[in-house]
Amino acid sequence: MSFWILGDRNDGAVLDAYPRNGPEGWRYLESHRLSPEFPTDAAMGFSPSFPDRRKVYDFVSSILDIRIVSEKVRRIVLELAPDDVEFLPVTLVDHQREVVSREHYIMNVLARREVIDLERSDVRMGSILKTEIGRVRKLVLKENLELGGPKVFRPMHLRVNTMIDETVYAALAGAGLTGCSFFPANGWNGKVT
Repeated sequence: MSFWILGDRNDGAVLDAYPRNGPEGWRYLESHRLSPEFPTDAAMGFSPSFPDRRKVYDFVSSILDIRIVSEKVRRIVLELAPDDVEFLPVTLVDHQREVVSREHYIMNVLARREVIDLERSDVRMGSILKTEIGRVRKLVLKENLELGGPKVFRPMHLRVNTMIDETVYAALAGAGLTGCSFFPANGWNGKVT
């Protein structure tokens, strides 16, 4: 069984603020349903710190440790892993506050999974959240992971990243999506570019 780290750093637009009137930013990393309290008119704007970056891809870059994805991604993931995620609709607006997409979503990953072998990995734990990995040099996954379980998940101890199984990887990689990259989780060096 193999897993992949989902990367969304690209040369497109960058988002740097959570939707107004929505949950506080840290709550997007807690793997809890947010749809009951998510605003119906949620918007996310392009960052003024990156004025030349205007392209909108299937995966939109952000500095927020969340995934913002297109309708195309949503359809694929919901078909393969409907219980692992929820999709919170957002309107994307450019630097002049003009609407550029009404078909993007925050992909709120609900599933967690214990897959990292902390003893064999070369990682440094965070200085504030001591149970979370702060830096990765080489990630080693546990051997003999049981079959089944979530296909899209936040790994325990590494909640800012999203991992996908080989089924979801094959579907996403084969769909011609833009703005994303995939890194084998076993042996990963912590870089997403």
